[in-house]
Amino acid sequence: MFKRGELDESGEGMAQAAGPAKTTAKPASPPTRGSGSATIGPSIKIKGDVTGDEDLVIQGRIDGTVNLKKHNVTVGPEGRVKANIFGRSVVVDGEVEGDLQGEEQIVLRRTAKVQGNITAPRVTLEDGATFRGGVDMQDQRSAHEFAAKVAAVAGTSQDKAGVQPEKAPGKAEEKAS
Repeated sequence: MFKRGELDESGEGMAQAAGPAKTTAKPASPPTRGSGSATIGPSIKIKGDVTGDEDLVIQGRIDGTVNLKKHNVTVGPEGRVKANIFGRSVVVDGEVEGDLQGEEQIVLRRTAKVQGNITAPRVTLEDGATFRGGVDMQDQRSAHEFAAKVAAVAGTSQDKAGVQPEKAPGKAEEKAS
């Protein structure tokens, strides 16, 4: 009847009438765990702890904690979070009331409103971002090494001076009569 590739009067291709159409569609591959990102939409409200093995975009509301230390967490422009957020990288476009801890970095975009402390080796606050809290830009490994050195130096100087931690210098001991 018609041959594949023939054009009708309008210039568009015509379907082949003889025989069934052959399809070579590839079967859908199963989703790989942790390869994409999950989104909490604007109409979603969560009370409790959020954990997982993939990146997360928050456009809704969360009241609790967000713990994705090995993944990226983004609080979108519509996101409203009352929680401490732990992530590899944390980007805030919306509102957060709680502490932010990033293994690599924290970014507060110009539309961000954050009330809480920030801990990350790299911190970026864009012009226009609202922030109230403290900033600690020492990475965790350096912080532990520094604390160990301070403790070692403090212990060494106390031993050399002969001062025991229980006894405060300058206070006289009572004498037994």
